[in-house]
Amino acid sequence: MKFGLNLGGGNLPHESREEAMEGRLAKSRLAYRYGYASLWSGAGYLNNDFHPMLLLSRAAAEAPGLELGMVALLPLYHPLEAAEQISTLDVISGGRFVLAPALGWRDFQFDGFGIPKSERLSRFREVLQVMKLFWTEDRVSHEGKHFQIGDVPGAGKTLQQPYPRILIAANQDRGVARAARQGDGWLISSRSTLPTIARQVELYRQTAQEAGRPSYISAWREMFIAETREEAIRLARPHVEWLYQDRAASGHSDELPQADRIDVGFEQVLEGRFIIGSPDECAAEIEKYQALGIEELVLRCQWPGMSNEDSLRAVELFGEEVLPRFG
Repeated sequence: MKFGLNLGGGNLPHESREEAMEGRLAKSRLAYRYGYASLWSGAGYLNNDFHPMLLLSRAAAEAPGLELGMVALLPLYHPLEAAEQISTLDVISGGRFVLAPALGWRDFQFDGFGIPKSERLSRFREVLQVMKLFWTEDRVSHEGKHFQIGDVPGAGKTLQQPYPRILIAANQDRGVARAARQGDGWLISSRSTLPTIARQVELYRQTAQEAGRPSYISAWREMFIAETREEAIRLARPHVEWLYQDRAASGHSDELPQADRIDVGFEQVLEGRFIIGSPDECAAEIEKYQALGIEELVLRCQWPGMSNEDSLRAVELFGEEVLPRFG
């Protein structure tokens, strides 16, 4: 099993932007030191976070040779700009960039870009289609619902051919089936619980087999490790509670399967979502994902308000005590 680190998570408005960036770069250095496989970021627009493409391009200098993965809200992008930036990141990473397209769900992000949320699926499909043209064609012409492009040169070529790996991020069954039919793999949301994942893994594999597509499953997971479970929960709880209450208030539960709603109490938030506790407890939880055939876990161990010191210690302890067990 491979392990990556999610560099995102957002910050509270009063937190130092400079310190937040240094924490992410320090985390990247630890990932390189301890043998993590990848660095990831999500689309943090209007979330007191950093632009994912710029963050990953900077973090790559601290962790040469690691994969760079990005969850991208495709409905918000122009395909030419996205294609050029992604092809650049693919070269920066030495052909190790992974794209995880997502639909997006936050109203204020669509409002900020002036894009109707009702158009998100059609834009998702069209942006992905046109990016592939820019990566593979010498000349690009396209007449679509959202974009009209008339006979222009293609974008910069990627080192990966014909283009970077695409793991489609999805929560609902219809999105999982889309990932199986159209992607090189499926990225599981950090909000999904183990029972939902177990059911959807079967849907994904069956659909991919029927479509004659390759299958690969990566999962974003929440992780916090300490010497004891009690200590891990003590350190993580206030920050996790804030984040999940904030996301629930923003309507995220409406975008999830009923069993995965996050407008619930703290213990329910942890259940089936978090790898948390002592090294032995974290390893035992990871074995549940192994049993389902999941090939990669991308771990987030920092939430708004948490100190860099606590988060970096978790990255270090996991690297020392857990990661070698799955090498």
